[in-house]
Amino acid sequence: MYILGYDVGGTKISAVIGDEKGKILKKVYRRTTKEYGKSGITSELIEMGEELIKTSGIKEIYKIGIIFAGPVDAENGIIISSPNIIGLKNYNITKELENHFNVKVYLQNDASASTIAEKLYGSAKNLSNFVYITLSTGIGGGIFINNKLYKGAHGMAGELGHMVIMPNGPVCGCGRRGCLEAIAGGRGIARRVIENISAVKNSTIFSDMNPADIDAKKIFAAKKAGDMFAQLIVEETIYYLAVGIVNIINILDPEAIIIGGGISMEGDDLFRPLKLAVQEEMKSMKRPVKILKALKNGADLACIAITEYKEQMLQ
Repeated sequence: MYILGYDVGGTKISAVIGDEKGKILKKVYRRTTKEYGKSGITSELIEMGEELIKTSGIKEIYKIGIIFAGPVDAENGIIISSPNIIGLKNYNITKELENHFNVKVYLQNDASASTIAEKLYGSAKNLSNFVYITLSTGIGGGIFINNKLYKGAHGMAGELGHMVIMPNGPVCGCGRRGCLEAIAGGRGIARRVIENISAVKNSTIFSDMNPADIDAKKIFAAKKAGDMFAQLIVEETIYYLAVGIVNIINILDPEAIIIGGGISMEGDDLFRPLKLAVQEEMKSMKRPVKILKALKNGADLACIAITEYKEQMLQ
C-alpha cells in the first residue's frame, strides 16, 4: 500500500512515495514560491504527485500525508496561517487533493509530524514518554505522553523554542524577548556572531566574511578549524540549549529527548558537549534521561508517519 507524502517548507517543497513500513521509493523537489496562493500551491502539489506516481511505476496510492511549516488544524485539514507562503490563511489544503486523487489526505505541522516519525520508525519506538526537538533556522518540537502525541488545549503544544531563556534578551519572531529560538536557533546563532564581530578581534575567520554569508553551519565549521570566537559562540549555544532541555525535563520527566533538524547534523560536536551540559545543569534533579539523535530522513518519513499514526488512533 503506497503513500504519497508532501513536505511544504519555507525554502522547498518535497514529495515522496513510500509504504507503511517507512520505505521511501522515490522523491522530487521544487523550490518554494512565496506567491503561490491557494490555487498555485494546490496545482504544484497535484503536479508533483502525478509525476511521482507515474515515474515510480505504481498503479495507485492508498492515502496522502502533508506536513506544513506553520500552525495547522490537523483535525480539519486547515492551514491556520502561513509564515512562508502568501494567501494560505485558513485554507483547507486537504479538500482539493482528496477530490483529485480520491484518497484520504492528512495534514500535520512539520515538527509534530517528525515527532510521530520518531515514534513509528525511529529511536522512540519503545518509548512511551519523550520529547522531540528540531534545531534548525528556528526551534520547534513535539511531545509524546503515554504513547500519544500531546496537542494541548488549542492544538499548539510543542512550541519549545518560545520558552524564555534570557529575560530582556534579543527579540524573537514571536515578539517576546530572549526565547530559546532567538538565541540558539540557526538564525539566532548567526545573529550573535554578526552583532559581536566588530567587538571581538580574535576571530581568524569571520572578520573578512560578509555577514550575510554567516550561518550556524559555518560557525560550527569555524569552531572545528580552531577559531576561538566560534568556539565561544558554540559553547554559549550549547549552554542555552542545555538550560532549555533541562527545563523540559523538569516539567515533563521524559524517558528521552530526541534532537533533529539541520544543526543536529553536527553530530558529536553538538551531542557530546550537550549531554555533559545537560547532566551538569540538572544539578540535584538528575535522572536517567537519554539524549538521542533523530532519524536522518525524518522529514521524508514524517509525511508517511502521520497517515499511519492517524489511522492507528482511529482503530
